[in-house]
Amino acid sequence: MTGAVKRVLVVGSWAKEQITIENIKKDTDIKVFSYMDTKNPGIITLANGYRIGSLYDIKNILNYAKEKKIELVVITTAGPLSAGLVNVLEKEEILVFGPNKQAAGLEFDKAFTRELMKKYLINAIPEFKVFDDVDKAIDFAGILNWNVAVKPVGLTDGLGVRVFGDQLKTKEDVMNYIKEIYSKKISGSSRVLIEKKLEGVEFTLQCLVNGDLIIPTPAVQDFKKLLPGETGPNTASMGSYSDTGYLLPFMEQEDYDEAIKIIKKTLEAFQLETGKRCSGFLYGQFMITDDGVKLIEYNFRPGDPEWMNTVYPMKNNLLDLIISLMNGNKKKLEFENTATVCKYIVPRDYPRRLNQTLNVILDENRIRKKGVAIYYSSGLDGQGNLNVGTERGIAFLAKSSTIFEAHKKVEEAISSVKGDFYYRSDIGTEELIKSKINYVNRLKHCK
Repeated sequence: MTGAVKRVLVVGSWAKEQITIENIKKDTDIKVFSYMDTKNPGIITLANGYRIGSLYDIKNILNYAKEKKIELVVITTAGPLSAGLVNVLEKEEILVFGPNKQAAGLEFDKAFTRELMKKYLINAIPEFKVFDDVDKAIDFAGILNWNVAVKPVGLTDGLGVRVFGDQLKTKEDVMNYIKEIYSKKISGSSRVLIEKKLEGVEFTLQCLVNGDLIIPTPAVQDFKKLLPGETGPNTASMGSYSDTGYLLPFMEQEDYDEAIKIIKKTLEAFQLETGKRCSGFLYGQFMITDDGVKLIEYNFRPGDPEWMNTVYPMKNNLLDLIISLMNGNKKKLEFENTATVCKYIVPRDYPRRLNQTLNVILDENRIRKKGVAIYYSSGLDGQGNLNVGTERGIAFLAKSSTIFEAHKKVEEAISSVKGDFYYRSDIGTEELIKSKINYVNRLKHCK
């Protein structure tokens, strides 16, 4: 039951918003509207209405919510959260699921989050320091033997972090990137976070939260490298997979439990420090290391593409879960006992060049009939062409009894697409999964 809420506004433009709207509209009594900054072809066919505008234009979003007599606003994208949309909606007494501006700082202010973790969860994070002086930042990187991750403090849409031995090949690369963050004010700030590089295998854990109530979802692994074998430049993500149950093939229950413990303690610490409660979709990116599970970062929004792996096999209506949480209750999640694989097709020279057309021809109905869903992280331009903007392209998502079987379904669907594009064929293969299992086994053997 979704209670009295019958009119919902979802704020955001991409694939994770499309699947969110699709899920909520399984209840045919619910009217779902969209506010987005690009004309997503997947969303406009689903929504009962939409408005195109800047995601930072809080007044425009508020006016649209009032115009459509919206009873609940669901925010799944970072920009309006950092701009304080939740605070404005709450002041207008419009029900909203998402963090207020201060809580959203867990994502857009990496310095705040790391200092909070240092005080309450020091063992869950790597050694770090935050600098507003370029020379001191470089000196600290040298103290860590240049084996560091360099991060702008603010929002960078997943593309601002650079790591030694990966994007940064030499100590000169480290120094130059630190200087670039200061000179260009990447993420809108000249502050920089320098932390010791972690080695391990990453996983994502997403939760719906409201105060001390947490609904955790199954673990997902995404793949940010452009090329097979975890090589090439970083992207926003080329794809992801989830397994049956709540764990990934390389995980043990204690890894999942430790991640939940870190999330719970973080939310408690935030409330202790600020006196405010957190609400919304909390995304935790974790790494299994030879020293246990560590937090890489938080996002206060669903992951793209990980949210699709989570929602696609979900039996619940998200609106039921959200309303229940906001009423102080937790509903039990129910999932089909399936694994999922998601893969993005992108333009050939992504991510080197953004804001380009994805020229492809595909038979959506035929692909869907074969059990593969399609979600768009791209929008229609003025000529009706599909433009990826600062995003990626088209996501293909399948579920099956195993990760490998889901992978094969996605491969078959993508093979039917005509045009000039690129994708990672190795996501979901047995070889890739075995490599993750072997790596984690070596790490845990080193303990």
